[in-house]
Amino acid sequence: MGCALYGVMAAAMLWNVSTVSWRQRRIPSELLGRVNSIYRFFGWGSMPLGALAGGGLVALLENDLGREMAIRAPFLLAGLCCAALLVYAIFKLRLD
Repeated sequence: MGCALYGVMAAAMLWNVSTVSWRQRRIPSELLGRVNSIYRFFGWGSMPLGALAGGGLVALLENDLGREMAIRAPFLLAGLCCAALLVYAIFKLRLD
């Protein structure tokens, strides 16, 4: 579990450094504050909605699967969504 958490945090750090650096190079300086505020609004603002959806999923599945498996369900769903996005990105997105 510790190794997985380390991997996730390392990837998050690399993502953050890469995206902020890219935005600072591409966005004109007079618009940079606005762009960063919108980016943070959607990034941080969606976290409570995800927590609410995860809690709803646990509450929905708890009676059928038991508490332990229901608590794992949001993580499994998120992993499946990430895998689907990866497959989409591999086949549809090109850097040509």
